[in-house]
Amino acid sequence: MSMPAAGDALPPPRIDAARILAPRSVALIGASEDIGKFGGRILHNVLRHGFAGALLPINPNRRTVLGVPAYADIAAAPGPVDLAVIAVPAAQLAATVTACAQAGVGACVVITAQTAEFDAAGERLQREIVDIARRHGMRLVGPNCMGMISPVAGLGLTSSLTLQHVPRLIPGRVGLVSQSGALMATLFMLAHDHGGGFSRMVSVGNQADLELCDFFEALIADDRTAVICLYVEGIRDGRRFVRACARAADGGKPVLAVKAGRSDHGARAAASHTASMAGSYGDFAAACRAAGVVLMDEPEAMALVATAYDRIGDIGAGAIGMIVSSGGGGAVTADRLALADLPLAAYTEPTRAALSRHFLERHINNPVDLGSHKGVLALDVFVETIDAIVRAPEVAVVFYILTAQPLMRETAAALVDAWRTSRKPFVVVLDAGSFGDAVRDLFIDAGMPFLTRIDDGLRALALLFERRRLRAVAQRPAATRPAHASPLAAERLAALPSGRLTEPEAKALLRAYGIATPREVIADSAAAAARAAVAIGFPVVLKGLVRRIVHKSDAGLVRLGLSDAEAVRQAYAGVTAALTLAAEPAPESVSVQETACGSVELIVGARWTEYGPQVMAGFGGTLVELLRDVGFASAPVSRAAARELLAGLRLAPLFDGVRGRDRADIEAAADVIERVSWLAVDLGRQLVELDINPLIVGPRDAVAADARATLG
Repeated sequence: MSMPAAGDALPPPRIDAARILAPRSVALIGASEDIGKFGGRILHNVLRHGFAGALLPINPNRRTVLGVPAYADIAAAPGPVDLAVIAVPAAQLAATVTACAQAGVGACVVITAQTAEFDAAGERLQREIVDIARRHGMRLVGPNCMGMISPVAGLGLTSSLTLQHVPRLIPGRVGLVSQSGALMATLFMLAHDHGGGFSRMVSVGNQADLELCDFFEALIADDRTAVICLYVEGIRDGRRFVRACARAADGGKPVLAVKAGRSDHGARAAASHTASMAGSYGDFAAACRAAGVVLMDEPEAMALVATAYDRIGDIGAGAIGMIVSSGGGGAVTADRLALADLPLAAYTEPTRAALSRHFLERHINNPVDLGSHKGVLALDVFVETIDAIVRAPEVAVVFYILTAQPLMRETAAALVDAWRTSRKPFVVVLDAGSFGDAVRDLFIDAGMPFLTRIDDGLRALALLFERRRLRAVAQRPAATRPAHASPLAAERLAALPSGRLTEPEAKALLRAYGIATPREVIADSAAAAARAAVAIGFPVVLKGLVRRIVHKSDAGLVRLGLSDAEAVRQAYAGVTAALTLAAEPAPESVSVQETACGSVELIVGARWTEYGPQVMAGFGGTLVELLRDVGFASAPVSRAAARELLAGLRLAPLFDGVRGRDRADIEAAADVIERVSWLAVDLGRQLVELDINPLIVGPRDAVAADARATLG
């Protein structure tokens, strides 16, 4: 097969990501009987778990390998070949990929490492194999990956020894795309030990060709997958990722994600691991929240919670009904639920009456402590307590912490029966160490979802309530453009200056979207400044405006609370003196401004990110970096979403007024955020960044006291 000449159109891909996840034929280059080699482990894994498709070992020195007919090279293997797995030294990689491309292979799963994640030579090699593959219409997974595991197809196409450890692959409905191969194998094993299974798992490694989104989209379309987990180090196409998240939400498929790179250390580790740029975690988190993706803090917890959730299902109205056999453990866990804003149900009289058979009135609490029962301990204490909580209409989910206790196996059997007959979700934590091994086996045999850490139980509950919140959000009307926020005409957009805007220029943009700013007059002398202050009305603010200086307060260019004309003249002299000390020329202009009054100072910002336009809002002023109390959202946002963002801030109680302060109008602040979000949408990629700081929020209004912007 001849290579296309430079400039020729590339041939279409031979197969797509969905076919890669469900191949009909697999060639294993370097197949071996030696389990100490990559090719040996992969072959053993495929044979052990009963892949029903064609398996084609490639070994020039053997006629059979582990009883399977072998072929001298990929060209000799009967086609068509969907996948070829390559685990050869880097020096042989280009030649091997070329041979596969010329033989008509659909895609190569490249286990070989020491490519772009390793050094400059490896980066050149990676570019070379991508070029070879694309010129033939062949796709690549990896390099530097660990293949994939597809329990629904009985395919263990990975070198991980974990597949030699398990007797069988447990099919489930959870799909995983991971940028770490070793992590994929770890999550597979953890879920297996909890009786949970996956549909399909794939590690994408360096994403040289096929990337995370290719397989994410394939899982969205896969009828064997109901829940999707993503381990992300870097996103190659943020807008594509956001569109995929929206399609998953439309299809009713929950998406859970963990992203590395939340800290500087994590970002560096991600880059060295898979040659990925970790990007801004805040941008990623905002895009996920807007698309209904549930962010988690730990990959292991993500896998366990997802595989449990697959069998738990969504919750309806109500709160948590918690049952424990340790009073102290229950009290500590109840505290943790409260701190995580996870609601415990307040039991109604019918529920209390049902519980009163086994508990004194003062012991009928939530959580119910089984150890406080009255009378002789018998199995009916456990069974009837579970039944009372399950039947309670105020309970949306039963949270049972099963510790080492009498009648433990019988109680576990009662839990299984209640779970099977009730339509309410159960979150069960088997918190008994090896003492609970027999119960663990009972749960696994019954298909009962369970967890073994209270932390994971809390995460599962958080997921259930977050999913309920997201379902409610999805029913809200889409964001609509507010009045007096008409999009800027194309000619006006073209006329905007590039680079950093002055404060008056930035405020003019805000006013075009109906955002209030203080009255101001530009003065060219101390006398003119004093006259402007009289016209505006005292007290006033005086600012020296220099385009290149962002933080005017730090440079001594802001004077607040000027109460008479003399104070204004002195402030004017002070501003020009500050500029002289800073070795700056005279200010480009001096602005005399009305003083904005209010009890809360916010920061509201917007910028273009790899995921599209985003807004930021939080408590601001000169302490914004110290407070770090901000939230992010993808633009545009509705008024309701903006209000929710503000209500979720740590200092949100300030809106209600504290220590004699006036209340602040959260609706007015949300209106500004909504308008800024539409400004960000309209400016698009032209918007590098925009900040209102402070936005002064009073009892009935919100005023942009200062603003800056940079346009591309």
